[in-house]
Amino acid sequence: MIFFSVILAYLAATSVIAYRAFAHDKKCAEANRGIPRDRAHAAQRVQRTPEADLLFYALIGGWIGAKIAQHRLRHKTCKQPFGMQLNAIGAVYGMTGASFAMVLAVLALIPTDNNFTYPITTAKAAAQVLQHAPGQLAISLRPPAGRPVGL
Repeated sequence: MIFFSVILAYLAATSVIAYRAFAHDKKCAEANRGIPRDRAHAAQRVQRTPEADLLFYALIGGWIGAKIAQHRLRHKTCKQPFGMQLNAIGAVYGMTGASFAMVLAVLALIPTDNNFTYPITTAKAAAQVLQHAPGQLAISLRPPAGRPVGL
């Protein structure tokens, strides 16, 4: 349970970082275009965040924050190569999550109790089981003793 809490905390932190990187890039883009919402950015002509950095933040776990920022801030929505790359990262995360869920489902099917017995495969193992289980119906795994007459 602690493992899942740590994973969720990591994803939340990286999503916040990605969202803030998108917001910073949007402010810089507007300031450099002459639409200053923040006078400090307009006065300094702040350097924008490279697309590679934005994609990196999404790749290390901040994909959810990046997608939320992309839609809320309407930032980088028309740049199709960037949008396709961001969606590809999301698809990889989706496939990874689905694979992880399938592995957990298979692990849940494996019995964990100590009373589980495997099928008997040899006559010697069957004889040992029959010796230790009195009162049960004895079934022999040996072939019939005699050979058919006339062959």
